[in-house]
Amino acid sequence: MSLPLKLFLAVLFGAVIGLERQGSNKENPSENINGIRTFSLISLLGGLAGAFYISDSIFLLVVSTVSALILIGAYYFAGSFILKKVGLTTEISMVFTFLLGFLAVSEIFPLQLILALWVVVLLVLSMKSKTGVLALGISHNELQTFISYAVIALVILPFLPNQGFFLQDIPGTSELLKSFGNDLDFMRSIEIINPRKLWFIVALITGIDVFGYALAKLIGRGKSFSLTSFVGGFVSSTSTTQALALRSKKVGAHLVLVSAAILANVASFFQIFILVAPMNKEWLAEITPILSMIILSGLGMFLFYSLKGRKENVNVGQEQTSRGENVFSIYSALKFAFILTTIKIITKICLAVFGQSGFLASSMIASFIGIDAIIINLSEMAGSVITFKEAALALILVNAVNLLTKFGYSFFAGDRKFSLRFLFSVLVIIVSSLIGFWLWP
Repeated sequence: MSLPLKLFLAVLFGAVIGLERQGSNKENPSENINGIRTFSLISLLGGLAGAFYISDSIFLLVVSTVSALILIGAYYFAGSFILKKVGLTTEISMVFTFLLGFLAVSEIFPLQLILALWVVVLLVLSMKSKTGVLALGISHNELQTFISYAVIALVILPFLPNQGFFLQDIPGTSELLKSFGNDLDFMRSIEIINPRKLWFIVALITGIDVFGYALAKLIGRGKSFSLTSFVGGFVSSTSTTQALALRSKKVGAHLVLVSAAILANVASFFQIFILVAPMNKEWLAEITPILSMIILSGLGMFLFYSLKGRKENVNVGQEQTSRGENVFSIYSALKFAFILTTIKIITKICLAVFGQSGFLASSMIASFIGIDAIIINLSEMAGSVITFKEAALALILVNAVNLLTKFGYSFFAGDRKFSLRFLFSVLVIIVSSLIGFWLWP
């Protein structure tokens, strides 16, 4: 673009931001001393600074930038100390307006990125009333949760090395293994950890937790019992099943409670797609028929008990949709990373020493504490260390053990009618998954 066109674009950026600022104080329009003209001139000044930058006029660049900062500082001083107004939104938006004008002319960044930044600034400025309402509904612990996830996904992940570390990389390991005999030489090639891949998995798992918790908060109380339970399954299907089992002792609506518990577990089955897709798309395509059988059978049992219990009435509580205000923390993320690494090492050793039976046995034992880490481990090994079919069989078995473990929780914590009906549904889901495996192409 020519220089006049760039300056016009800079003025346009400022004019639109000024229009938003001028309309943000509709209750007291007489107090709007900043608006379209003010922000247009600030952006134009930024555009001139950009022109000075590309022409190497350093003195004029410094003068224009310092002048803009002095004007913005004077505006802040007048508002804070003379008019007694608290807030920095307008002053910060002035700084961004100057920068947008500068970037539009200097072309340091592509025009698409500058336009995206402009849109984001407008979006943030226009959310004044909405952010006020949102802030009233967010607790301090929840805010810490979202900040923790930002640290995990945006601060730690980009700087971790994408490199595998093996047992043989640990000093003294080779000599130690040799002392036990040559039969253990294979263990030297077992990968212990890949920091980038491991932390990506942690970010994925915790991201699912955050999404489920945010969805639960968005739905809130007073919504349908089934929808609340489904969202609770995204947060934690085990916790949701336990909560429903405990409730079954207090109310008589066993059919509705069982249907809700089944739906919560169906939600956890959908998570398998989310976990496997970024890790191993080929294996996901192979196991999709099996997962479809599991989900369809679960939905079938949900509909069966829902229709039988449609006359029952249950007052759903909030405990089914969340595990507490702290969805996760940095500590829980590190704990999951440790569990995943331990499971990977143990299952690989069992596979090398005892064969497929040892691998399946170790995976099934590990599924007592949850299947997320097992699913990720299978995704990494399927097609390389083990065949797709062996990984699919392991998936079916660990899912069966995990479901039966939930039945054990419900048997001891809930009503017998609830637990037996839940067991029947679990057996139907397990049999359906075995049928899907039997029909493996």
